Amino acid sequence: MRKVAAQPTVRWGDFSLSAADYGQNPPYSHVVLSSLLRTVRAQFDAVRIVELGAGTGNLLRSFIEKDIHGFAVEPNREMRAVARSLAPDDTRFEWIEGTAEKANLPPRSAAWVLLGNAYQFVQPSAMFKETSRILVPGGFLTIIWNVRHLKRDALQRSIEATARQMVGDLKRTGSSVAELMENVDTNGRFNEYLYIEASHKQVFSPERLLASWKASHDIPSQVSAEMWHHIVSEIAHLIPKQDSIETTWLTRAWTFQAA
Repeated sequence: MRKVAAQPTVRWGDFSLSAADYGQNPPYSHVVLSSLLRTVRAQFDAVRIVELGAGTGNLLRSFIEKDIHGFAVEPNREMRAVARSLAPDDTRFEWIEGTAEKANLPPRSAAWVLLGNAYQFVQPSAMFKETSRILVPGGFLTIIWNVRHLKRDALQRSIEATARQMVGDLKRTGSSVAELMENVDTNGRFNEYLYIEASHKQVFSPERLLASWKASHDIPSQVSAEMWHHIVSEIAHLIPKQDSIETTWLTRAWTFQAA
């Protein structure tokens, strides 16, 4: 078993080299998003959304509702470019260069702020402070994750096991989501409000499934370029050569309300 490399393939939080692959990740659960949207609508007539760390727009594209609008805040130029290329006609959200700690938006810009698969990359206290600034009174913050449902997906469980066998002491964000959320401290700015989760199916081509694994930022941030290339090659061998591959995903969402 090899040890974690001292010179990782990518710098933690830098998606410049993987933006195209990241854009191939699956949508979030419609059951979860529609349920949360109903919760927000119950208190606000017009739903203005801000997603912090919007990446390639995967979370925002998962909303099928046409009457929501707002802002997508993302610091990485390559990620913003991929987002625009994937949904060139979606005018619901204005893309803003900014971060979760400094969104470059005026106060009270949104009724609902979301952070999708990105909490591990932010500075929590600064993010909660900025979120409370851009929310209207009583607004909501949802920290949401869309992860591989390894317990119900034998293929992806096998791929995960292979990656772990190839690298010693591999730390995986998806397997530590609950631990991350148990340690959330909003410094009194938010009250816990709602937890919801749902599994969902996603059909991939072999190429898109491989791209979703290549977008796994936590592995290349721990291993050398040579080792990452070796891991990707092994994953490619494990993916069936068939037109449609059904996979299972789990969307988990923790929602807070501004205190």
